[in-house]
Amino acid sequence: MSLETVRTVVESFIRLVKAEIDPEAVLVAADDVFEVPRTPSLILQGPTLVEDGDRRTQAHLVEKDIPNLTYERWRHPRLYHLDFDVIVTAAREAELLDLQEKVARFYQVHPVLEVEDRGTLNITELVPLGGLRRVNLSDLRQSSGRCRIEDCPVYDGRVETGPLIRDRKFEFRDGVEEDRTYTP
Repeated sequence: MSLETVRTVVESFIRLVKAEIDPEAVLVAADDVFEVPRTPSLILQGPTLVEDGDRRTQAHLVEKDIPNLTYERWRHPRLYHLDFDVIVTAAREAELLDLQEKVARFYQVHPVLEVEDRGTLNITELVPLGGLRRVNLSDLRQSSGRCRIEDCPVYDGRVETGPLIRDRKFEFRDGVEEDRTYTP
């Protein structure tokens, strides 16, 4: 169980976007002002965390280490969606259309994000490129949309450890005179 899940997921997502869409893609914070260094370019703005409250639970997760007769227990993680604004910028309309097609193809080819040693998370296109309105103060062509990485786990960081029960002895009363020892 790692505590840096959000960072690991975002870094994996950035690597995938750079490999599949634009090797010069950059991540900027959700509310930062940014400048496009050169065109064509792809900027991911975010992530904005949105809790998936319908999946919140008070359950605990338990992992047993049978050879050492110990266990670890921790609370089930809260699940957060990581929302990114996707902004593509180009000097000409033809370049902009090519980038829009690359991004649309990306969502089709990569419906899930493989995260090292942690499994997969769904990638969802919330708003297609061109669906969000943005203020464009340049003579460049821009298009923006929104995507989401679903249900990224965030743990509270508290882990309880302890011994497993090794031997049990049951005593039966009221006329039963038998002792048994049960082992795992």
